Amino acid sequence: MQVRPVLPKFQKERSTRMKTLILSTALLASLSAQAQGASTLPPEFADWDAFMAQQLALWKVPGASIAIVKDGQVILSRGYGLRDVAKQLPMTENTVQPIASTTKSFTVAALATLVRDGKLKWDEPVREYLPDFRLHSDYATQTVTLRDMVSHRTGLPRHDWVWFNSTLSREELIKRVRHFELSAEPRARFQYNNLMYMTAGYVGGKVAGSSWESLVREQVLSPLGMKSTNFAIAELLKAPDHGTGYALDNAQVAQPKPYVPIDAMGPTGSLNSNARDMSQYLLMLTADGKFKDKTLIQSSDLRAMTTGQMALPDPRLWPERSSPQYGMGWFVSNYRGVTLVDHGGNMPGAATALGFVPGRNIGVYTTVNIGNSALRDVILYAAMDRLLGLPPVDWSARLHGNYLKGLAAEKAAETQKLNTGKPGTQPAFALSEYAGEYEHPGYGIITVGGGSAGLELQYNGLKAALPHWHYEVFQTPQNKLSELSETRVQFVSNFEGDVDGLRIEIEPSVKPALFKRLPDKRFKDPAFLSKLVGVYAIGTNEIHIVLRPDGVLTAGGRTGAPNELIGLRGTRFEVKSRNGNTVEFLADASGRYTQLALRQNGSTTVAERRN
Repeated sequence: MQVRPVLPKFQKERSTRMKTLILSTALLASLSAQAQGASTLPPEFADWDAFMAQQLALWKVPGASIAIVKDGQVILSRGYGLRDVAKQLPMTENTVQPIASTTKSFTVAALATLVRDGKLKWDEPVREYLPDFRLHSDYATQTVTLRDMVSHRTGLPRHDWVWFNSTLSREELIKRVRHFELSAEPRARFQYNNLMYMTAGYVGGKVAGSSWESLVREQVLSPLGMKSTNFAIAELLKAPDHGTGYALDNAQVAQPKPYVPIDAMGPTGSLNSNARDMSQYLLMLTADGKFKDKTLIQSSDLRAMTTGQMALPDPRLWPERSSPQYGMGWFVSNYRGVTLVDHGGNMPGAATALGFVPGRNIGVYTTVNIGNSALRDVILYAAMDRLLGLPPVDWSARLHGNYLKGLAAEKAAETQKLNTGKPGTQPAFALSEYAGEYEHPGYGIITVGGGSAGLELQYNGLKAALPHWHYEVFQTPQNKLSELSETRVQFVSNFEGDVDGLRIEIEPSVKPALFKRLPDKRFKDPAFLSKLVGVYAIGTNEIHIVLRPDGVLTAGGRTGAPNELIGLRGTRFEVKSRNGNTVEFLADASGRYTQLALRQNGSTTVAERRN
């Protein structure tokens, strides 16, 4: 017999509030849609308002909006539910939300205008336009083209950690790409990559003599009259009708989730828009690149964008969708006998889907205000089925069923304690020994904070507790609201017995990234370094320790060029260019440094201070 646990008072209240919220959101979805719709719904969408209210409640999503075009007309443009739960503000067709990776097709459309004008070529190596561009291999550096970049076939896997929540500029991110391992040769495998899209957009802005933002605004947004569409979260928040992001926590309760600014990654996903503006974009796409008798994108370029450039694995999860490929800025597949061109977008607090069927003059855009929600796909497919006049497929039952299975699997693993380390193990060092800064040439600096009370992982402004897992492995807790959830770190030590690095499985398709420990901050403190300056002697041999004007400590003899000393831990330094030789300064009872221990070739000798 299963016993239902008694909920504490505050949990009962939260459960009751959420049930009320879900019901009120569903009701508001219907009422707000009725208020927005001045005209009646098309016959094939007669039940759409009720459908949307039902789906918002099922998926626990506060709000959504949608735009549908058919035969050159906008036949539906509405919002459903809430854009702001706390303020009880309705989602409308004018609610501006991040469109995330749906931005990619705008980037390719803008690049296509430069191709049209003879300023760019899809198949020219990127180095022709950006001479300083480097990838991890010389072959990729010399041969990767814009077409490769915008069809995700450069050989570079995601490496998304470097840019998420980062303050690095677009130029700085491009410089760091050279430090990231490839996992395939160019044009050998589809590997979704945001950094390459950002680089492609940067190239477009550079060739245009402006910026990616100016290029997209001038060539795409302005001609389409997309006046509410902007490029940054700061701009979104100024809009009178803007969305609020949410995420489902571990208890499957929607919690506010602030949007993350990704301005530097603009070409890959920083656009913010609404259903009204996106309907204009769809009208252009379904009219073969024309808008109000003006050609924005050449028919040949639009065909290239919507023709498969790289095949994708075909898992055939559902019989209705097959033969997936990636074009340029678009996924292309067979959907129930027609060619569906679509792209989704996900970021914290928002999920979008945009799709159209070439030659059929139909298109759909939708957004929901919970990131990674498959409700966006349910809405896209349900609308497409109606537009195509096909018997409906219960996509919600399928996808929500999969979602529930995933939650059940997580719960089972937790119950069976499968997500635990090896019992009875301890870290090799006191926790305070792990605290410090660790650097990777591409990813930058990770800080491990804390000490005896527990460690904390900090990266790009994100923080999470870092409890011990087993041996030298530590792992952040599972938390659906944290981007650092279940991040595993392995500390490594050197022959001297110091923690001198850590490894993280940041990118699963390549080996774990190694971050080397940075010297303690005291090694940059002139007040500390000056205490080490002096002459130390072993018999008649003297070691002169000098602090240069640039703050670098050196060690040398009476003659010859001195060697730089690189700070390690405590008072120990590595002798640069001396194959691992180290020196350690030893203090007497008064705290004065009176000895120098020189370790070389496996043996240690001690020099006495003479002055």
